Amino acid sequence: MEAFEMKYTRYEWWLPKLLCLIAACALWVYVMNEQNPMVENMYTVPVETRNLDRSLVATNVPSTVKVKVRMSRSDMIYMRADNIKAYVDLAGITDGDYPNTLIHVSVPGDETVVSVTPKTFDLVVDTYAVKTLPANVQIFGTPEANFSVVSNKVTPDTITIAGSSSKIAKADRAVVSVNISGKNKSFTEFDSVNILDADGNTVTGLDIMPSQVKVAVKMKEETKLGNLPIKIETKGEPAKGYKVGKITVTPPVATLTAPISYFENHRTVDLDPIDVTGASKDIQTLVNVPVPTGGSVAVPKVTVKIEIDEA
Repeated sequence: MEAFEMKYTRYEWWLPKLLCLIAACALWVYVMNEQNPMVENMYTVPVETRNLDRSLVATNVPSTVKVKVRMSRSDMIYMRADNIKAYVDLAGITDGDYPNTLIHVSVPGDETVVSVTPKTFDLVVDTYAVKTLPANVQIFGTPEANFSVVSNKVTPDTITIAGSSSKIAKADRAVVSVNISGKNKSFTEFDSVNILDADGNTVTGLDIMPSQVKVAVKMKEETKLGNLPIKIETKGEPAKGYKVGKITVTPPVATLTAPISYFENHRTVDLDPIDVTGASKDIQTLVNVPVPTGGSVAVPKVTVKIEIDEA
């Protein structure tokens, strides 16, 4: 009888604890499901190529894939796209076509990959090739009125391209496009290099070295031939009892070739003033005719006669 009572007492002792443990587990499951439920989120992940022989090039590989991951809400707080790895294992691959190549995805911890888009792709593997092309400048656009391009210089003047041999074979020229719209003076800028085929279509998927070049474009304004009257002044004062009389310039008109804007901004050709300080007799001298920037004059010197009269 005592043994039975002892067993019963022990049973009464651990049964409530067992029930409490079951209740605690049930509560934990409830809290985890209700307060930290499983969620799904989409990530954009770059695709790596692994174990490819250096003599080969893989093309058509998607640059990124969209990966949907299932995880707890608490884990989602710390999950980033760079925690996920998407890759194509190319060990043992030779050149050729490989349709429906699988993209592998790995995620950390207990997270589950729900979907990968795209999951497969048509892989093309080709031999690696290198080619050098001259850099050609292609001018486009309309400059400011009366301006035009004189010359251009590109630095460096050769471009190296590398990639699959099939694409290298299509590459016909390296083109640098330069926009001169509204330009009215020489300029230097950096522009991107495009690789074109024989039909003028862009060849993509190649490494271009350098991808940008420096282009110096020399521009000039259009010129015209014209005539402008010559103007000259004096400085200083003649001797006491004398004054400046008639001034004669021979020839009186300058014939010159100059940018169109020069004629728009000038009504005369102004000579350097002649010093008459202390003069008591007529002065006659040769004076240089100023040459407009980017232009020329037909007669580089004119004769100036200044009469000094008695006051």
